[in-house]
Formats: sequence, C-alpha cells, structure tokens
Amino acid sequence: MDIKTYYAEKLSKMLFLNIKKEKLKDIFNIELKEDIYMPVAAEDLAERVKKGDFLQKIPIGFFVEGMYYVLGADSNFKYNEYYKTMILNTIEADQYIKGRIAKEVKKKCYEDAYILLKGLTYIEITKENYLKMFLLCDKLRIKSKMYKDEALEIIEKAKQFEDFPEPYFYEALVLKDEGDFQKALFCINTYLSKGGEETKEVSEFKTSLKIVNDYDKGKDLVCEDPDDALKLLIPLIDDLGDNAEIYYYIAVAYRNLQNPEKAIYYLNEALAIDNAVVEVINELGINYAAIGEFEKAISYFRSAFQYTGSIEICTNLVMCYLNIKDIKQAKVHLKLAKEIDANDEVVLQLEKMLNVNE
Repeated sequence: MDIKTYYAEKLSKMLFLNIKKEKLKDIFNIELKEDIYMPVAAEDLAERVKKGDFLQKIPIGFFVEGMYYVLGADSNFKYNEYYKTMILNTIEADQYIKGRIAKEVKKKCYEDAYILLKGLTYIEITKENYLKMFLLCDKLRIKSKMYKDEALEIIEKAKQFEDFPEPYFYEALVLKDEGDFQKALFCINTYLSKGGEETKEVSEFKTSLKIVNDYDKGKDLVCEDPDDALKLLIPLIDDLGDNAEIYYYIAVAYRNLQNPEKAIYYLNEALAIDNAVVEVINELGINYAAIGEFEKAISYFRSAFQYTGSIEICTNLVMCYLNIKDIKQAKVHLKLAKEIDANDEVVLQLEKMLNVNE
C-alpha cells in the first residue's frame, strides 16, 4: 500500500459534519457560497456527536485539529483552501496545534503527530517545522518502507530554503538505507558544504559511507583497473578485515596483475576467516594452476565443483588433468562438462585437444 492510499483510509475513518455556511461565518469569519463538511479529529468528540450532543458543545479546537489533520493527510482535499482560511482566521490556531503535536509525540503517536505537523507546514512554512517533520518521518520510515517516498518528498520541498543543509543529511540517511551509498556520500558532503555541523555522529556516518563507497568502487575495478582497485581496497582492511570477501577481491586484483603468489596469500587470509566461500576455493585453484601446482589446483577445483557443479570449474579440472597427463581423469571430467553443456565453447575446444592427444 502506498502512503496516499493509507492516508485516504485514515481520513475515511474521521467524522465529517455538514456545517451551515452561516455558522462557519460566525465561528471562522469566512464567506462561503455553500455549506461544507468540517472534520472532527478527536475520537472522544466523535463519540459525543454520535450520541447526539449539540454542535454548540463542540470546542473550536477540535475543528481546528481536524482541519490540520486533513491538510496533512491529503493536500488535494476539496475543502483545503477553505480550511486554510479558517485556520488563519482563528486566533492562536498555530499555538494550539503545536501543543497537540507535542502531546502526540509524548504519547509516542508519531504518525498522528507527523500528519498534524505536515498540515501545519501548509500554513506556517518554516525551517523549524521541516526539521521536526524530518525527525518524525525518519522514525516512521525506519518502521515502515511506506514512508520512504514521503521522506524524499518533504526533503525536496525543504530544499527551497537557502542556508538549510539538513535536507541533505536526511536524504543521505534514506539513500544509505536504500543501498545507494554513492549518492548518500554526495548528500552528506553537500550537507557539510552548505554549513551543516560536523558532529561526531555525522563524521562517523560520512566515514562509513566512504568505506562502503570505496569498497564498491574497488570491487568494480578488480578486472578493468586492478591497480586502482588495490589502492582502494587494501586501505580498507583495517575497517573490513574481519570479512573474507575483501581479501577475495584483493586476490582477484593481484591475479589480474599476473601476481598469483600475492593472490594466494590473500586467499588464504580469506580462508582463515571463512573456509566455506566457494569463490575463494575456486580462486585458489585458478592461482595454483597459474604457478604450475596443478595437483593443489585440482584439490581446490574438486572442492568447489562439489558445491557448484559449474561448467567453468569442471573445464578447469579437465585442463589441470591434461597438464599432469592424467588423460583418464581428463576424459571423465570432460564427460561431466558435456552433460552440463555440450555446446559450451571451452568444452568443444577441450574435446578437440583430447582427440588430438589420442
């Protein structure tokens, strides 16, 4: 369910009273051409009305709260422009609703507090109100993904203010949780460049984003630019050294630099952390084969093949057996490879090689 549908359901449960235009003129000093429906937000009041209490007994504040709630829940509600005028014509309506918001927060009813606060921002557009909205929306977003788009929407609106870095900080939080670390890092840097305070928490957040961003860049570069990949990945060992994966990618970069000995060193570091990572086991086979230690390569390839049944690993085994002149095992594993994919290009080449050897 998206947020608009969810809020529409909440509004459908509110009580709306058809109020005469004359009465509204007396209460809110507004000239209307028709009677309109007025929202009543408070549940206890709704119960009173359902039991037949008279309109005169309903405090104006309950209508004020209802109007703010509707503004926050549905910006396109048909009577919103009337509600705005009525709110502006009500003495201390802003102070009243701020008190109501504070009470909702104290009760930990963050959703209702947020909706009322959002309604307030249509009347009182201030940085302070947006800051409070960021805080509440972030709490709601952490509990429900439904609030992600809502958070991004109010962040974009808040960027209208000059000298207001906070929207970029909260945007970074959203993007980080969505896994877009590159954009999150850009946002936190923008926050700081616009004058945002670099507290200890902000500094740690920025550092964590940089680590993940550099790690992702490093992984992407291990094949096309292994030198640059190593410049990014090796410094991260201090922070990510308890993770086998970083050693694996460093090893792949060294292999691509024709340095299998270094690759084997880092792969053994990875195995010391986690000895069941198939990619690491397979990579050890590749590197031992590269330095001519085919028996060791075979032991690693066989272990990896048991886990994956991969045709690439199977053909690597065929090549290793050919190198140690074990034609029998080479044929056994070529047969296995053909059962996986008889039309694989490497399989066809190996078949020709074995036929030549015979």
